[in-house]
Amino acid sequence: MARARNRPALVAHGGAGSAGPGAERAERRRAMMAAMRLGAGILRANGSALEAVVATVAALEDHPLFNAGYGSLLNSEGNVEMDASVMFAEPVADPAALIPASRGKRSAHTDHSSGSDYSISAGAVAAISRVRNPIVLARAVMEHSPHIMMAGAGAESFARKVGIRLVRPEEMVTERARQRWRAQKQQSGMLAAQRAARAAMGHGTVGAVAVDDRGALAAATSTGGVPGKLFGRVGDSALIGAGTFAHAFGAASATGQGEAIILTALCREAVLALADGSPRSVAGEAIREMIDATGAEAGIILIDGRGRIGYAHNTVSMQVARYDWAGGLRHLWLAPIAPGRRP
Repeated sequence: MARARNRPALVAHGGAGSAGPGAERAERRRAMMAAMRLGAGILRANGSALEAVVATVAALEDHPLFNAGYGSLLNSEGNVEMDASVMFAEPVADPAALIPASRGKRSAHTDHSSGSDYSISAGAVAAISRVRNPIVLARAVMEHSPHIMMAGAGAESFARKVGIRLVRPEEMVTERARQRWRAQKQQSGMLAAQRAARAAMGHGTVGAVAVDDRGALAAATSTGGVPGKLFGRVGDSALIGAGTFAHAFGAASATGQGEAIILTALCREAVLALADGSPRSVAGEAIREMIDATGAEAGIILIDGRGRIGYAHNTVSMQVARYDWAGGLRHLWLAPIAPGRRP
């Protein structure tokens, strides 16, 4: 049992939505695989799951074809507002030494299937505009503050204090994002704007989940948010339990229509369901339950402590890349789950 638990694995997503322009697909695949090589290299060198997911997501944030970090799409006022979160579940030898959950960010939880005790911690940022890699700032909130979430100017002030360089907001706006914002503004009427937003959703949120050779689990998610969103809107990617979650059972990251992901606490529900199911079956069931509750579109990636991977979505397309001990590095464009009766 211990040997099966300690097989490192990593899976990342590049957003769920439309298939996107065909001319961009090859470059998006190259970018995903380059990010995965960074994360997988960390795991192969006996690095932590936390380091692996942060490195993978940060690499995707740096690429202009993903709606996160430098590639973030713009809000209704033509500005970047980014959200990100990270969560870490780490095996501990002495759970009694941890701070109770009511008094701090770290607490002990037990995976009853293995008898192992875990500590959990998390960090998140919302509505930030001046940090190149929001996921790095989310990790800093987790590790260097007494809080779990910070937002806006306060989060950016904290970034400066912990040595994370701030940039001018205009440095985060790519010409590609500006062109898409202008095209959306030219759409006439609310229905046309919604269609434009949905078409852009395929170039979306990025995320990664991993387990390392010690059995530690981590999840990270980052986004520029819904294109054309109202100023100040915060989506699921900043919310622990909605767009990101890690626990003794596993870890998850979500992408898609954020309001629906929040309403259904998609990642938390999926991870806790791993107590009774495999990542593959749980991912499909979680998306079907979200459809039943909201009728919305989303995708999810999952990993458990044994290194088993699952993913599912109900959009036109979803891009994932994965690494595990058996299959090595692979990239996939996923088909949506079949509607109708559950297996």
